[in-house]
Amino acid sequence: MREPIFKAVAMPPRMFLAPFKIAAANLVLHGAFMMIGIAAFDLNPLTPLLSAVGCHFLLIFAGMKEPHLSNVLQSWGVSGPASTHNIYKSKGVKMAP
Repeated sequence: MREPIFKAVAMPPRMFLAPFKIAAANLVLHGAFMMIGIAAFDLNPLTPLLSAVGCHFLLIFAGMKEPHLSNVLQSWGVSGPASTHNIYKSKGVKMAP
């Protein structure tokens, strides 16, 4: 019996061909930089817009190489303290909570 492959597992969500979460963060950050640049430095809005498009193309190429790039970067974070503390006095580090 054939089992269907769910689209969410086989191909994660995308925004304009780039991984969704990273592309959304890219657009939000460049939008904020554009607003701050216009307000504080009288910057031409085309400069951050071209930078956003360039970064988005880099995300597209990175997403083609690794489709689950958003999940990979999420799991790359800190997973807890590097060492454990012993409850009882003993030599070395034991794996006791």
